[in-house]
Amino acid sequence: MKNLLLFLMLILFFSCSKFTEDFQLLDITEIETELPVINIEVNIDDFNKMNKEVDEEIEIEGRFNLFRNGILVIENEEVELEIKGGFSTRFSLKTLGVKFEDKYDNSDRSLINPSKILPHHNLDKIKAIRLRNSGNDFVKTMMKDLSLTQLAINADLNLDLTYGEPVLVYINNDFHGLLNLRTEANSHGMAGLYGVKKDNITLAKITTYELIKKDGDFDRIDAFVQAIEEENLNYLKEELDVDNFIDYMVFQSYIANVDWPHNNARFYAIDQGKFRFVLFDLDGALRLRVNKEPLNIIEDKRFPNILTDLFFIFYKEESFQQAFWGRYGSLLASGIISYDNFKPIVDANIAQIDLEIQLQIGKHQAPRTMIEWNIELDKLLTLFQEREQVVSDLVE
Repeated sequence: MKNLLLFLMLILFFSCSKFTEDFQLLDITEIETELPVINIEVNIDDFNKMNKEVDEEIEIEGRFNLFRNGILVIENEEVELEIKGGFSTRFSLKTLGVKFEDKYDNSDRSLINPSKILPHHNLDKIKAIRLRNSGNDFVKTMMKDLSLTQLAINADLNLDLTYGEPVLVYINNDFHGLLNLRTEANSHGMAGLYGVKKDNITLAKITTYELIKKDGDFDRIDAFVQAIEEENLNYLKEELDVDNFIDYMVFQSYIANVDWPHNNARFYAIDQGKFRFVLFDLDGALRLRVNKEPLNIIEDKRFPNILTDLFFIFYKEESFQQAFWGRYGSLLASGIISYDNFKPIVDANIAQIDLEIQLQIGKHQAPRTMIEWNIELDKLLTLFQEREQVVSDLVE
């Protein structure tokens, strides 16, 4: 009787298992690509439910595999998956958040391998990544965020940001989509960049309608916000990394990011260190208002926000104005964030995904055709060129 009960329990256990032990690994030899290839094994019913009910914040389990140059470099890492994003969750291909059971050792750059890392950053330990659908750029170039972020990295700006690269993603061996593998801009991401624990991070994010305290010392966040409301400049000088803030405001306003500063803004601190802002989600740049001066981009009158308020509290001081415009002038004079440096980045990204974008078109009709994709790429470069001229004329 005991043996029969044990037998029935084993049958029940394996019948309810999320994964099958005889799962066949993706045959990478059948895929023509030089991109990294990710294959995630999931319970397909759970995965489909997660994709359909995006407002439910469903998390599911999965097994993560990654190939580089046709070689399996990450095998069966246990992960948790969830849908990420706001407006972009409406697209057929959604952004996936991927969280590893333990911090992944990326010292050999097998998980993510950027061409350059800022000297104050470290990518050896990664807790979570994002497989991003390019946000609002999904049906357009599929590379705006990656390209503009790479421009900031190449310029060695005093910024904290995300690192990424395009990848082909398969779910249970079926092609899922062309996505951007990207580090996170949250507390896990900042902790990884500086080699500290997530518990050491205090972080808040600014969205269109509210400020959300995410992690760490909420009292400190409240005090910082209160100082902005009271225009307590002396307190803010003690709490804010001003050099980071200037580079952050210069770059965002230079690229005319219209999905900012009322949205897609985060500030964080490590322990009792100064607050710094994080650069991420740049797909709203080079789209509208490219003919506006930098202060017009920062002074977003559509949605009141503390980031605009913070900037203009500092801007009342002549020394800050000189530092802000001086930084603009030096970057323009050096040519480091110029069209001449941006176009090679875009060209390199085009070369990376030129073949794979056709898979994306076939699966998601986004973009709808190769012709439309090339039109959007030309538009991106043209708008950057126009923006550079506008800013140069104003600053000079």
